[in-house]
Amino acid sequence: MNDSELDQLLNSWKAPAPRRSLRDGLRARFPRAERLGIARALRWTLATVLASVALAVLLAGAAAVAQSTGTLSDLPIVRVLNQMYQNFLEAREASRATSIVLKVGESEPRVFVDGLPAAPLELGPSATMRVQVPGEGEYSITPFRLMRLRDAAGLPTGWAEVGRMHGNVIEFRAGGKQVRIECNQSIVDSDRPVFAMRRR
Repeated sequence: MNDSELDQLLNSWKAPAPRRSLRDGLRARFPRAERLGIARALRWTLATVLASVALAVLLAGAAAVAQSTGTLSDLPIVRVLNQMYQNFLEAREASRATSIVLKVGESEPRVFVDGLPAAPLELGPSATMRVQVPGEGEYSITPFRLMRLRDAAGLPTGWAEVGRMHGNVIEFRAGGKQVRIECNQSIVDSDRPVFAMRRR
């Protein structure tokens, strides 16, 4: 049998129509697209209105208390919201700092102290890096912008802003020495401070 004879045979063959039950069974297996009915839309609208009214009442009460006490920031809910916001900013900054340190680690950093090559940079824990500075000791450095410079008692933590990070370069002072770390690719998009702490 050649191709033309096969074509003629296939053209003459009539396939029977599928049963209605086969079609209905197949359609039943596919998930149906739910329509957003009026009842569901009304429920969402009602929930939004109730939340808005509750927020308005809360803010009105807070304003009344603030007027009688003198300041809105003394309210417990305002302090809690402020603390949550500060925690969010700190977590975002920690994530950025970690990303920068990882970029530094992947960019073959070369360390120079007062223009002379020095021991290689080591990555440390918690978005930090370690640098050996001849005659000064080991320093931990970090790009973590919100580094607390004082603890809860108001005492220095040991961290200090000592330099800047820009493009593919990290520059800072360690004691009486100038440290420059050069990377083979850009590590930051804009200028950032560098914080350091002498380890030993």
